Amino acid sequence: MDNPLSLGQRIREIRMKKGVTQVDLAMGLCTPSMISQIESNRAKPSFKVLTGVAQRLEIPIERLLSDINLDLEYISQYKIAIGLVRAKEYKAAIPLLQDLLNCSHHQIRNSEIHLELASCHLELGDIAEAILHLNEVHEWANLRQDHELQATTLHRLGIAYHKKNEPTLALFHTKRALEELGKAPEVSPTLRAKVLTHLASIYEAIGKVAEATTFYEEALALNQESIEECGTAFLRMAETFHKAKSFVKAEEYATRASVILDELNSIGHRQDCKHRLILLKSKQGDWKKSVSDLLQLAETFEAAAKKEKAGAVYTDIALICEEYGEFEEAWAYAEKARLTLPDLHPSMGNVHQVLAKVHLNQSDAEKGEKHLRNAIMIFKQHGKLSELEEVTRYYCQHLMAKGEHNAAFDRMEKLQSFMRQTLEQRGIML
Repeated sequence: MDNPLSLGQRIREIRMKKGVTQVDLAMGLCTPSMISQIESNRAKPSFKVLTGVAQRLEIPIERLLSDINLDLEYISQYKIAIGLVRAKEYKAAIPLLQDLLNCSHHQIRNSEIHLELASCHLELGDIAEAILHLNEVHEWANLRQDHELQATTLHRLGIAYHKKNEPTLALFHTKRALEELGKAPEVSPTLRAKVLTHLASIYEAIGKVAEATTFYEEALALNQESIEECGTAFLRMAETFHKAKSFVKAEEYATRASVILDELNSIGHRQDCKHRLILLKSKQGDWKKSVSDLLQLAETFEAAAKKEKAGAVYTDIALICEEYGEFEEAWAYAEKARLTLPDLHPSMGNVHQVLAKVHLNQSDAEKGEKHLRNAIMIFKQHGKLSELEEVTRYYCQHLMAKGEHNAAFDRMEKLQSFMRQTLEQRGIML
């Protein structure tokens, strides 16, 4: 049996019954975003805001607070855990969340804790554990007809099955997430954008480029830019206050961190979405325009000191130039990416692949084959099977052209064996 309503959940329940929107409730008190944060238990209202909310909902403040557990220690612990999740420190967040799940002396809903634990396990690659937590949340949300929570859960189930390389199930759950959003009376544009983006990425993975482009464009139209700030310092202050048992201060700084890190995630989501959309359009129209758009995106990443993201964009520019026979430009951007990225970064496989084709085009077989071997090694290390297959087949064609038939046959055999073993480890039997 789940826990009683929290303060935020009670405000949302009363607001919905009275037909008041978050925008109307926030007017003159705070921002609609803050109301959303309060209702989802990611922010605690000040006394002034709480009084204003009660007046606007035409109820005594005592009704909001009756039977509500305001145990600041547990709330503080939960906020810190959420902050750690937003800061991508998943291993540190799991014990805090698991401790709350095992404790019955707080008013935080188990469904919310399960959802955050699922996010952590998803990011750490423990897909089976993530699916267990998500199924718990889905059952709870379905029972209460909470469409937004159902959408969130189905979206993450879609991500889980996508990571398991099961596109049919990933598409099924993600489409259902979009359907549930259509039933919800109020929908976060950020959540809808994330669902649309994931739907686009699945269509892209299965080769349906037109559908993918449509969903990427719809997602971009929904996203809103936020001011980029760093929430990590607030999170560290929250942890310090929590250890000192100054729970009011800990909760305050954890809330600030959560809000800011949510904004940072939205910025990153928008930029990644824009990146994928440009790449898709490069295959459909003016590739030179796509290169120009990618260069602007790379400059944005460099200005924000996001060197690895900039390097990944330069890699994509090199791939486009190589595909259209612009070998000199392909070489220049591949070298720029190589100077930006760590040696074993996943994108370095593509960098070596481009450099290999440039050198082989210039009849420099020794350098070309060296880059091909490096590309194969990096794709293997990161489990990028489609890229590995493509570069290995290219290498084998090169060897066959040289008359080295046995070497080519041996490489293909090794490729098939590696792919079979990898897919079996992912639970896919050939």
